[in-house]
Amino acid sequence: MEVGLSSSWISCIMYCVEHNRVRIRWNGELSQPFTPSRGVRQGDPLSPYLFVLCMERLSHKIDEAVASGQWKAVRLTSSGPPLTHLFFADDLLLFAEVESRQIRVIKQILEDFCYSSGQRVNFSKSILYVSPNIPRRKAELLSTRAGIPLKAALGRYLGIQAIHERVTKGRYQSLLLRIQKKMAPWKAKRLSFAARLTVAKSVTASLPVYNMHTELIPSGVCRSIDKISRDFIWGDEEEKAKMHLVAWETLTKPKDYGGVGLRQTRQANIAMLAKGCWRMLQEKESLWSRILYSKYGGKRQGLDIFRKSQGSSFTWNSLLKAADLFKKGCAWNIKNGRRTKFWLDPWILQVPLKEEANGVIPGDMETATVADFVSDEGTWRTELFTDLLPPEISNKVLSTAVDTLSQVEDSLFWHESTDGRFTTKSAYTLLTRQDEQVHDGIWKVVWRLAVPERIRGFVWLSLQGRITTNAMRFERKVADSPCCIRCIGQPETIVHLLRDCPPAMYFWSRVVPQQNQVLFFSTNQKDWLRSNLLSKEVTSSGIDWASFFSMSIWLIWKNRTVASFKGVGAALTAPSLTHSILVKSKLWNDSWHAPSLLLNHRMQRGDRVTVSIGWNPPSEGWVMLNTDGASNGNPGPAGAGGSVRDHLGRWLGGFVANIGTATAAAAELWAIYYGLEMTWKLGFRMVRVASDSQLAIHLIQNRHDPIHPYATLLGLIRRKLSQDWLVSLSHTYREGNRVADWLSKHSLVYPYGLHELANPPPSVIPLIREDEMGTTFERRVVASSSSSAYSPL
Repeated sequence: MEVGLSSSWISCIMYCVEHNRVRIRWNGELSQPFTPSRGVRQGDPLSPYLFVLCMERLSHKIDEAVASGQWKAVRLTSSGPPLTHLFFADDLLLFAEVESRQIRVIKQILEDFCYSSGQRVNFSKSILYVSPNIPRRKAELLSTRAGIPLKAALGRYLGIQAIHERVTKGRYQSLLLRIQKKMAPWKAKRLSFAARLTVAKSVTASLPVYNMHTELIPSGVCRSIDKISRDFIWGDEEEKAKMHLVAWETLTKPKDYGGVGLRQTRQANIAMLAKGCWRMLQEKESLWSRILYSKYGGKRQGLDIFRKSQGSSFTWNSLLKAADLFKKGCAWNIKNGRRTKFWLDPWILQVPLKEEANGVIPGDMETATVADFVSDEGTWRTELFTDLLPPEISNKVLSTAVDTLSQVEDSLFWHESTDGRFTTKSAYTLLTRQDEQVHDGIWKVVWRLAVPERIRGFVWLSLQGRITTNAMRFERKVADSPCCIRCIGQPETIVHLLRDCPPAMYFWSRVVPQQNQVLFFSTNQKDWLRSNLLSKEVTSSGIDWASFFSMSIWLIWKNRTVASFKGVGAALTAPSLTHSILVKSKLWNDSWHAPSLLLNHRMQRGDRVTVSIGWNPPSEGWVMLNTDGASNGNPGPAGAGGSVRDHLGRWLGGFVANIGTATAAAAELWAIYYGLEMTWKLGFRMVRVASDSQLAIHLIQNRHDPIHPYATLLGLIRRKLSQDWLVSLSHTYREGNRVADWLSKHSLVYPYGLHELANPPPSVIPLIREDEMGTTFERRVVASSSSSAYSPL
């Protein structure tokens, strides 16, 4: 009743508490029902809701005491928010001034709470912590009166050690021990290379993650975590080191760049702290953000807040370590353009445009906002900046949408993600990205092979040239001879072991077509592996060659290890090995694809069918607006085009637009915007819009985040759609959008801006005639519905 809940609601809840009946299953049989005498049982679905209500009432009692002046809240700064309590489940942190009367107020509130809720406070397990500046005698007196033990530190709270002094490596010993326990050397003996990689990724991505989000872990601790991972991956023991076949720098590269996707702890720590910077700017009303703003922000806003202050806390200094990365990945998302400085803020590039200017910026223009460079009609005032910027940058400016009529202020967005929101993965990629890294498609092929993960790991090692052959062991001085155990005098290299050794050669000669064998047996190791993994061929048993090849070389390797450890006589003979590979590869392939075969009948929307596609005329009385966008480079020089035709296919109007430098998605959206603008101007009020971009249609028809990179352009489109007319949006394929496709591709020959076409260009007329005659083209498409009417969101 005290919190305003209705009496009927309270009666309903109390009935559930007082009249619930319980039956116990004992030896497989249910007992007779009975009514508990202590209310709801532990684990009852209603229990957590009642607990939350009780804790909410305690919070109200504390707020009432603060409002009446009885409870003196703690403030970290004179202008900062008051701190009185923090609740997490049944863990409570209470803050107050160090005075005896405050102890009495706190105890009285807790006693009232316990009397009302039926709960009890365990004071013996509670901790009283006071500032080190408080005299010891006074602290002990308060502890006695409170009945709570006095401690020099708060200890661990929610898994994190509270920090009261200088951070050292010793503080993280418990974390290192937990990681070491999860990656103990004895566990590595039972796991394959791929399994050890999986364990290492899982452990390092979970155990230290809470610490890494809130504090900068000392470098020595980061190096220790990396060393534990390395030793586990390669099977090191306490007194016996194993060969580390691949450098740590290679292991920590992304999979697409030849690594296995392991994260370096220090860089991962900084990337996670950068998320704290992002949340601080996005969650300004949260308590922790308000505290940091009041203590370190001053009058600064946006990215300027991240500056070092005298006497900064460990938490703030940790965030500052990630500030450079955060600033590098952030830019201003233009809405009305009134907040962002055209020359001084990063919005088109990762750096302010002033740094890229090829001339002297007039003094009165240097602090001008983006809105100052836009006319009242919403077009760019190109005369103010095109002479001061390189053409490629000016073109990026020209393709940026500005909504001068909007009251929505510019906001920061994360330009390393497609939706503008911060992700730790993209921050880590930005931090570790190297210009000299070359994307090689072979690595993506390896990790997508239809084979078990352990075989993918073996194939990856093979491509790296890091299989432990006798030649490698001899080179590293752990073997007496580099020769093959079967072929006297022949060095056991990777290509010899997997292809040229007699058992392997016997097998390959029976599965590789005769006409391909000369090339197959003559290429060098690198080209041999790559050509077979990139092959699109299929075996006679229906297995794609790349997967069959991968399974085969792994089984050849396994047979070699048997010969190495148990003797040549224990290994399979060449005919037996061939038979074993053929049988096992077929079984593996069947089991790998079985789940998808079972689910095929449930995935009707994913079925591909052959359909005839052509231009789809509107109903009589309606007009069809076809639009298309094109980007040469994505992002690159971009343009848009479209046509308006009636139900007979007759040309009613069209346009082309050179929009500067933009992505393909932006070009598609600009095309729809310009098309709607032109169609409204022509006086048509019943319009069907067709675009061959499913992404553009999806963005328009669904809600999007205000920080989305295309949010402003989407807002302009929706404003057009909300006018007094009937508009439907639908997706079509390129075969049904050929006129707009031609116009968009030829729009780049026009000057910047929108150009309306009262008559169709001569080259388009044959396409229009074919559309009028109903010409269609066959295409394999996914069976799904493609059109939908627009409704304002």
